[in-house]
Amino acid sequence: MKQITTLLCLAALSTLYASAQQVERTLSIDVNNLGIEISPTLSGIFFEDINQSLDGGICAQMIQNNSFQAYKVPDGPANEFSQSDTVFFGWTVVRTPGAVGEAHAVSDHPLVKNLERKYDFDPNDKYDDELRYVQYCVRFDISAPGKGFGIAANGFGIAPSTRDRGAIYSNNTQRPSLAVESGVKYNVGLYLQGDSYKGKVSVWLEDINGAINSNIITIKKVTDNWKQYTGSLKALRSTDSRLVITGDKAGTFYLDFVTMLPEASHLWMDGKAGPLRKDMMEALAQLHPKFMRFPGGCASEGPNYFGQVFWKNSVGRPEERIGFRNHWGYWTSQYVGFYEYFLMAESLGASPLPVLNNGVTCQFVGHSYIAPLETEADRKRFHDIFVQDALDLIEFCNGPVSSKWGKLRAEMGHPAPFNLKYLGIGNENQGSEFWERFDIMYKAVKAQYPDIIIVSTAGARDAGREFDANYAEIDSKYPDTYVDEHYYKGDDWFFSQGDRYAPGAKRGSEGLTYDRNRPTRVFVGEFANNGTNNAYHSTLAEAAYWLSLERNSDMVVMAAYAPLFCKKGYNKWGANLIWFDNRGLWRTTNYYYQKLFSEGGNRALRTEAVMDGDQPDPKIYTSTTIDTKTGTIYLKFVNAEAVSKKVKINITGGKQYNAKMEYITSHDTNIRNQGDANYYSSHPDVGSDFNYHEAIVPQSQSIGRISGSQVFEMPENSVGIIKFRL
Repeated sequence: MKQITTLLCLAALSTLYASAQQVERTLSIDVNNLGIEISPTLSGIFFEDINQSLDGGICAQMIQNNSFQAYKVPDGPANEFSQSDTVFFGWTVVRTPGAVGEAHAVSDHPLVKNLERKYDFDPNDKYDDELRYVQYCVRFDISAPGKGFGIAANGFGIAPSTRDRGAIYSNNTQRPSLAVESGVKYNVGLYLQGDSYKGKVSVWLEDINGAINSNIITIKKVTDNWKQYTGSLKALRSTDSRLVITGDKAGTFYLDFVTMLPEASHLWMDGKAGPLRKDMMEALAQLHPKFMRFPGGCASEGPNYFGQVFWKNSVGRPEERIGFRNHWGYWTSQYVGFYEYFLMAESLGASPLPVLNNGVTCQFVGHSYIAPLETEADRKRFHDIFVQDALDLIEFCNGPVSSKWGKLRAEMGHPAPFNLKYLGIGNENQGSEFWERFDIMYKAVKAQYPDIIIVSTAGARDAGREFDANYAEIDSKYPDTYVDEHYYKGDDWFFSQGDRYAPGAKRGSEGLTYDRNRPTRVFVGEFANNGTNNAYHSTLAEAAYWLSLERNSDMVVMAAYAPLFCKKGYNKWGANLIWFDNRGLWRTTNYYYQKLFSEGGNRALRTEAVMDGDQPDPKIYTSTTIDTKTGTIYLKFVNAEAVSKKVKINITGGKQYNAKMEYITSHDTNIRNQGDANYYSSHPDVGSDFNYHEAIVPQSQSIGRISGSQVFEMPENSVGIIKFRL
């Protein structure tokens, strides 16, 4: 009896499925019924230094801990980095047969003499600020060289999953992890100083079995003063390797600031836009971002006193930049700093949106540091550090080459201004301490640069007490800001929030609305369906929501998914737009809907819902725009049902169009393009069949010529865009 009932249910479902396919739905488009102007900056990216996405990620410099600073790191867990002067994070001491020697981290031979202190952080040394400026290098004392004594750089990765490491996020890699490619040249730089050292220093690549994997660079003489030595190594095989540096005579020498970058053809724009990894930047370019927020949300604030981000410590010569333990628990060298972020944004055609710390560290670790304002000296120090940082950053970006910071920009290679328009102050913060300091910075920036748009914050959630309190501050004092709203939610929330920003819709619980008559606008700086690890069904929900942002982009002027990147094995977040490893990447289906939706017109077209008879189809979501210059119509859609649907499009106006549809679809909505978080090229358990296959990728289909009306089939569980070109 149960079997018969099951068969009857299956038959009924089959009939319903066939019926849904056969019913013709309708969508009418009136090209003369123009709606709102679409925000030209709606679609952008948010780059946060999370999930090892900067060092070991988009930064093409391949040596981890390249200046040996991941040692006795202040304000970090005791077991996170090296606490011993004979342990070098990411490096392995090399002792060939017969070699006897010692290697120690020392601070009495600084590479940079008189390292500039750009900030007077704490004159009373409450936090021992000298720790920021200690320069460690490695001293080698060789008693017997054997066939060489020295050190080897293992690179970034290999790492077990974050779960296996517990609270410790960084990983003291002891397995060769430099993902070199056969035939590619790698440019190597290192600083050496001898102490009457008479031997040679040799540099080469070798694999996990100790087999040499490149030519050998031989430095025949080491001077008694710091000197940079450079050369190139050509990889013989595409296998993970390490960079070996050894001396061949008894004696003493010092090593610091080791770098290794692939040849220009393997860098984004041949390296003209900074030391950026080509494949990762190409993926970003395909999103056509209109803005780029950086260097983070929580990462921009820091977790504690020593983890705060100060942009001046990230510019100038790379050797002089001050690295730090970032909010997400790993070392940030600042080899890619604010200048490179601006180059990165410019190369993508995106407006830069830097976020500055305002003296209040991340609320999720308890606002562990709040810059004091009690005394006149405190207030002056706050101005000289935090306020001046904002003013000087604007000068660095926009000032003439005759100005102090404009001159530095020109010296670094960019005499033309970066045309900064936006500046974020703080992130996901709340409370009187935050707003007091925000107010000081806001007034100072507006007094000197009234055209800069300041980005304020609604806090860390989509609603609630913090959200309402922050908006109350903004309504009364900062109505000309863009309010940064963040939310990480599930499918149901995204599907149900299509009218969140509609005219007249309630904003929070205070009975107020998103009022178009006020200058305040919304910047959805971070959003994601973060409970599914980028399963395809999260894409359907997010994409449906994204269409509502476009339909209301007279209020929501900017929006960005978060986080942007995640290195496999280093995931601190459940959903990420692009997953990568040392050799390649996986674009999620969330990425692909963002790519498809990055195109659009400059005006909305007022269209009705897709009608199923005399009722709207509740599972189809759309947004229609038109380019008023070319006449091209863009119809974006989501069919959030496992049934393909025939839709008759009626276009008024009497013109002919050629129509093409691009879309993604999958019957199985649990598919994840990136696969398992520990499936990556260097994992010891991954076999020879490893690949960067993405199960769901965009497809295209010609709908043909349309004059008046045309029927097309909207695939099941699909996200897509139809372009109607005259």
